[in-house]
Amino acid sequence: MYSCRVLRQIEIDYNLVQVQGSREKLNRTPSTGQIRRIRREQEEFSQGQRDSPPQRTIKEELQQTIDRARVDSPQMPMLIMRLQQAGISVRTGFTRNGKSKGISYEKDGQAFSGTQLGAAYTFPGLQKHLGVDYQPERDDEPIHELLLKPVKPLPVEQLEKLFQEIERKQQQPQFTPPPEDKVVWQVLHKYLSEKRYIPDYIVQGLHGNQLLYMDEQRNILFIKRDLDGEKTGALIWSKPRENHRTVEYDQNTSTPNGWFYLRLGGQPTDKVENVFLCSTPIDAMSAATYLISSCKGLPPTRTMLIVADDPNNLPMEFLKSFNRVVVAFNNDDLGNKTASAVLELLPIGKRLKTHNPDWSQELEAHLREEQQKLRQQDRGFSL
Repeated sequence: MYSCRVLRQIEIDYNLVQVQGSREKLNRTPSTGQIRRIRREQEEFSQGQRDSPPQRTIKEELQQTIDRARVDSPQMPMLIMRLQQAGISVRTGFTRNGKSKGISYEKDGQAFSGTQLGAAYTFPGLQKHLGVDYQPERDDEPIHELLLKPVKPLPVEQLEKLFQEIERKQQQPQFTPPPEDKVVWQVLHKYLSEKRYIPDYIVQGLHGNQLLYMDEQRNILFIKRDLDGEKTGALIWSKPRENHRTVEYDQNTSTPNGWFYLRLGGQPTDKVENVFLCSTPIDAMSAATYLISSCKGLPPTRTMLIVADDPNNLPMEFLKSFNRVVVAFNNDDLGNKTASAVLELLPIGKRLKTHNPDWSQELEAHLREEQQKLRQQDRGFSL
């Protein structure tokens, strides 16, 4: 590496034609003319003859933006969307068989093929060298949609915030969910269905996405995620027959930007319109079941129930984007104190109190009342 740097400096000092090293072939370097311009502008800036340092070339800006957009190994449609948000127009070409044969980028009226930027920026290079995830069956249709209807570029401040958030997540310790003890799943499934009255499609849906299960130590785990769906930690429900409280699985690997939540109603691709803040995972599941029973089916609009009972760890920007947030914490001392604190931070919140201390008991009372109504209807029916 040192010998390469010395060689590059000699080439620049004596205006020689640069020879690419193996690393540089992945990322094409500026031309000799561009290097001369940068050196001249740097000297002018140092001498006070320029108000600003030398600007990067469009090619360098493209390379840097792609490097920042791919840092978390996104899926190909996500990479393209991020580049569009950065004001870069992306085009891909496909063979008759539908396989990609190339990619090009355009910014400020200047277009470059992936090859012109360097081997790492070609369609295969993005996957091989930059870690972008591409699966034709999954990605080709969303890519086509993005090319037909590109997303709008973000303001500079929002774009920088987006990239900083991506980089921050990469620097955090990665959470690895503990392995499941599949032998005992049916026991947990039966308990939640028969003792807690949670519908099978909620229980199986959470389990199928590995968001609810028992680990090898027989802990009941609820997996936390950030708002993008990335798994960030877990909550342990250790005493289901005594109380609803959960504790963090591992404080060292959990990240603050994560919550246990479930979404239901509407269409899976619909934007969330209603948000309920709940005290614990089992209360969120019970509240969801109560809501389904009251609506005589899934709610017509996309609804999210999220366990966010810590006023110091709320997804505030997300919550403020709604006209109303239902503060559905339990009707006990802790739940009421938490609700008061949250409502001070979130004036759009609306407190919803249960008649019983928690949503599990509220659900049980509601279902018992519904059964009594049905029995009364049966008694009144005659031929």
